[in-house]
Amino acid sequence: MVSRLLRSAVLATILALGAASAASAHATLEGTTPARGAVVAQQPGQVVFRFDEAVEGNFGAVRVFDAAGDRVDKGDAFHPGGTGSQLAVHLKPGLKDGTYTATYRVVSADGHIVSSGVVFSIGKASVAGATVEDLLGRSTTGKVTSTAFGVARGIQYAALALAGGALAFLLLVWRGAPAGVSEAFGRRLRLLVLGAAAAGTVSALAQVTLEAAQAAGVSGWSALHPDTLREILGTRFGTVWSIAAGCWVGTAALAAVLLGRVPALRAATARAEGGGGRGAATARAEGGDVRGGAARTAVLAGLGVLVAYLVAAPALSGHASSQNQLVLLPANILHVGAMTVWLGGLACLLAAVPAATRRLAPGERTRLLAGVLERFSAVALVSVIVLLVAGLVQAYVLIRHLDLIFTTAFGRAVFIKLVLLLGLIGLGALNRQRTVPRLRAAAAAGDTPGATGIVLRRTLRGEVALIAVVLGVTGALAGYPPATAVSSGPYSTRTAIGPQELQLTLDPARVGPNEIHLYLTDPKTGAQLDDAKEVDIAATLPAKGIGAMQSKATKAGPGHYVIPGFALGVAGEWQLRVTVRVSDFDEYEKKLTVRIR
Repeated sequence: MVSRLLRSAVLATILALGAASAASAHATLEGTTPARGAVVAQQPGQVVFRFDEAVEGNFGAVRVFDAAGDRVDKGDAFHPGGTGSQLAVHLKPGLKDGTYTATYRVVSADGHIVSSGVVFSIGKASVAGATVEDLLGRSTTGKVTSTAFGVARGIQYAALALAGGALAFLLLVWRGAPAGVSEAFGRRLRLLVLGAAAAGTVSALAQVTLEAAQAAGVSGWSALHPDTLREILGTRFGTVWSIAAGCWVGTAALAAVLLGRVPALRAATARAEGGGGRGAATARAEGGDVRGGAARTAVLAGLGVLVAYLVAAPALSGHASSQNQLVLLPANILHVGAMTVWLGGLACLLAAVPAATRRLAPGERTRLLAGVLERFSAVALVSVIVLLVAGLVQAYVLIRHLDLIFTTAFGRAVFIKLVLLLGLIGLGALNRQRTVPRLRAAAAAGDTPGATGIVLRRTLRGEVALIAVVLGVTGALAGYPPATAVSSGPYSTRTAIGPQELQLTLDPARVGPNEIHLYLTDPKTGAQLDDAKEVDIAATLPAKGIGAMQSKATKAGPGHYVIPGFALGVAGEWQLRVTVRVSDFDEYEKKLTVRIR
């Protein structure tokens, strides 16, 4: 009874753990002081960015540059009044009149890096020496770091599936084997769990380092500097994954204790078969002690707590921690937990069970294999149902609109993952509908697995191959901002318009009044161009038959034009036509597509 209750408690903990501090969404800039494009009479003492959620301002998150591209801030990013959703930096005294560019690069609650900037002027506007993108480009990480981050995430998921799934397999599926077979199974299981724990520890620490690299805008190797690591450990992401690394070390230690004591494993197996008295006798005969049951229970409980945290770690550090927590947190934890039980069980069927059953006679091997596969099939069915339901809930919350499935990186990754999972489900259904009944019939007749065993081995290999791809896609998916975040907040783009370069920001890109800022610059030097006679915008919404609404931009500074209250009254894909007239005869035109929520 105790063993049965323990199994239920551990599995329930793995699948249902849920707790985290609150946040509201993927960070979006709501306003600044001074305001974007403003010309202030006196030098402000500080520049303030206001977001719609708390952000972490490590790594010199806010910087201010003069027209020459030199920093004029004190480098002391802080939260004014302790308000987490505001981030500011003090300016050096005695700044000259002219145009300044303030940039931010902050860590959002979901661990993603959010960056942009604004231009303002003191006294009078002047030519800005560099654009926001140019200045942010000085602190960026390369594709190698981003790719390595995705790989580290994929390895983390694989390690979790192997370790957590192997322990769930031991508790829920493995039973009915002779002592010698259980010993061989225990040895192979120990290798799987310890190998997974080593990989999990390394990948957790790698994620902390690579997050530091992205937040600081440096390479992965440069992020190993003690000051940089100290900064990242102060963020939510760094805290979650540094604790996860410790949990992996603890998992390895407890698993070595549990799986290293073969008599304890045999006794647990005997009790799982319902032979309480025989299990106790077996434990005594082989060196086990009945009084050791409490210790084994404590070890299993400890493993349950550690694995539960590891299952929850992606939710605590990712999208689920920053948007609709009451829905996303449990959905993400259930999704990862179900994945762990299912994929880890498949790995055990392919890597541990065959090694354990080789020493059995053909008929006994078939009976054991049929029983194990039948029990796992039932566990896998529940896991798949939970996996799909939880996954669909997350997809709805984080994507919402069907068109975002194919127009955002996050949506495309979700779609690819769904297709791969359907392939996995198809192979699992094949085993459930054909392989299990055939093995059951062969076991009843005392025959060898024969051709059925070969088919089983091939389908398991196919499933494991698909799993590797699924984990890779999942690692990439965790690195993309949710589709709803991509489609929310100010719209910003940078594109060519004739021989000039156009930077356009439409804020907040929602139904109602929107403020539009346009910057015209020389694409070679980055200097702001001031030769436009007139700049205007025409907006149409073809899907609703709305258009064309025109508005002329007001000049706010050299190469800077503003439309303060451009009203867009219907949500949808709006077409913007920007026209820049440079003379009575010459004008340049650019068409853009903007989603208005």
